[in-house]
Amino acid sequence: MRTVVWGLCLLSMATPGTAAFFQQTEDGAEDKGESPVKVNVQGASEMLAENLKAFMPSLRYLRCDSPADRVDSFIESAEEKMLEGAEAMGYYDARFNITPARQANCLALNVAVQPGEPVKVSQVDVQVTGAGKGLPAFREIVATPPYKPGDVLVHQQYEDFKTSLSRTANSLGFFDAEYLTREILVNPDTRQAQVSLHFDTGQRYQIGKVTVKQDVLDQKYLNRYVRVDEGGAYDVADVLKQQRILEGSGYYSDVQVSSDYQRAQDGKVPVEIEAVRRKRYSYTGKLGYGSDTGVRAETGMDIHWVNNKGHKFSTKGVAGSKEQSVEATYKVPLWEPEHEYASASAGWQKSDNNDIKSEGLKLGIDYNRRNDNDWQQTVFINFLDETTQVNGAPATNAQLTLLGVRVKKTKSDDPLFPAKGWLLAAEVQGSHDKVFSDQSLLQGRVQGKYLQTINSGGKLILQAAAGTTAISDLADMPKSLRFFAGGQNSVRGYNFESLGETDANGDVIGGKHLLTGSVEYEHPLGGKWSSAAFVDAGNAFDNPSSIDLKVGTGVGVRWRSPLGPVRADIAVPTDNTRDPHFYFSLGPDL
Repeated sequence: MRTVVWGLCLLSMATPGTAAFFQQTEDGAEDKGESPVKVNVQGASEMLAENLKAFMPSLRYLRCDSPADRVDSFIESAEEKMLEGAEAMGYYDARFNITPARQANCLALNVAVQPGEPVKVSQVDVQVTGAGKGLPAFREIVATPPYKPGDVLVHQQYEDFKTSLSRTANSLGFFDAEYLTREILVNPDTRQAQVSLHFDTGQRYQIGKVTVKQDVLDQKYLNRYVRVDEGGAYDVADVLKQQRILEGSGYYSDVQVSSDYQRAQDGKVPVEIEAVRRKRYSYTGKLGYGSDTGVRAETGMDIHWVNNKGHKFSTKGVAGSKEQSVEATYKVPLWEPEHEYASASAGWQKSDNNDIKSEGLKLGIDYNRRNDNDWQQTVFINFLDETTQVNGAPATNAQLTLLGVRVKKTKSDDPLFPAKGWLLAAEVQGSHDKVFSDQSLLQGRVQGKYLQTINSGGKLILQAAAGTTAISDLADMPKSLRFFAGGQNSVRGYNFESLGETDANGDVIGGKHLLTGSVEYEHPLGGKWSSAAFVDAGNAFDNPSSIDLKVGTGVGVRWRSPLGPVRADIAVPTDNTRDPHFYFSLGPDL
């Protein structure tokens, strides 16, 4: 009986695709060109054939006109290497016959394989001991051993399993982990193998002294951003999370986190963080045009930290043919600043969409947080002083103190070019005529969007929005709280805010309620381009029993730019197909 013991199994399986020809030129540079000599393998499965090719010696010295002695020398060494490749796949009795031939005016090597019966695993013994034995990460690995009895002995599975154990140990701070046993006992006569792995994690290292080098925040406020504490269990995921928290704070242009276990003392790994401040001020500017909104220019300024407490200030101004506004916001990070802050804002806005005009002042304070399920939650109080005027009618003024809440969550597999995902947002706000308001009002709205890539590679996008208001008279509502439909992000094919209830003169005055929906399909054209077709429907209205849904249809093209999808659409209303509207936008689908 022959028994082969693999104490350190170094053989590996090359997955399909790894047999591509790589060679070293005489000066050491890598040459990725295909060899002119072809290798044809017969009698083996595709996976075994690819692995045999991967184990063959380099073909770099073989040419189409190589002399016979060089070809014979290559075949002799190739047979020995291919035996290793076959054993790595579990075939210990494989036989090979390599014959040279002419193919397409060049040399070809035809390999006839008799793989024989593969070695199968009869017994698997995997043990994890030490302080990490009971951790979920190790239990999960042990629960899925590299083989089950009866599996073919493919060595790569053994190597991958060991790599998984070692990687997990390093990431969780078990830097002294070692294999007490790691062997494969192969009996080629019975074609059976026994696999033994005994992995001892040793003791878990802890976080040592944490030092942060930066010059933006006072230590008291910096501590709110520090999530790794001295004495805590070491976990590389926590260290990386710490880096992301500081990067996401908006104060730094670069954050480097170092945790070198080789400098550990008494089982504690020091953590050193160096954060380089970004520019304190940044400025933005945009210039655009929409067929339904006219020319529009935006400018903004951000102060990324006002003081050593990390407070922030931003301001934005909009000047357009139909809208002018200015807004300023002061933000105060709170106890868990990466997802918790309060802000105060003040803004002025003036709009004119021909039928209805408004001008108003808005003051607000809010509290924002993101919970463990990634829902963004906001509680707010806004004071609104707004004047609204419908063409030919006297202006009305409303002063409202609105208390409300909103929630929002976006989930996608890619921030710029999602293949699937969804968005859901909802808001409720209200005022009472006895609490710093001249009228009582309760309003709610909800918005959803769903995106899914189907088998053909096309993308289906569904979206809907609904809103409702409880108020005695629409005429009492300020324009900014009325619902309108129509435009780029509503019902394409109609002008911006052109859909809603009308007065006796036919002027659109908005509505108490809103209902819109859209179905869109994108089809890939090749490269970065795709086409789109869509149907939008909806309206704003006063009486749900007499809703008149307007429908717009259109087509468009999409281009994957470095900044996100660029969309160009043309849409027409179904009640007047000779009235086309053009739309252009940039940004992610979710």
